[in-house]
Amino acid sequence: MMKELFTLEDIHTTLASQPLVVLVLKTQHCGVCEAVQSKVAAMLEPREHITGIYAYMEHAPEAASAFMALTSPVVLVFYEGKEVYRAARFVRMEELERALKRYEEVMKLP
Repeated sequence: MMKELFTLEDIHTTLASQPLVVLVLKTQHCGVCEAVQSKVAAMLEPREHITGIYAYMEHAPEAASAFMALTSPVVLVFYEGKEVYRAARFVRMEELERALKRYEEVMKLP
């Protein structure tokens, strides 16, 4: 299950405290955003070692600015607090899956 965060500070706290994080930045009334978040959440469900978070750009405009999210949705993967993957607008789930597997291998996880 992905957790909604409301401030840039909360996002940074999560990034600093968790080794592997997927962040979805989205906007309200965006069907594509909801579909992407749903698919990402399903991908993360069996992966308890990956933290999934999301934020609405309307609720946390400073987050959209900080992560240079110029469109929606934006999917970001962070490993040890550093951005290692970014997809915006058109999110290829197979590509995201490969990126997550790569960092799971680095973390020596199944």
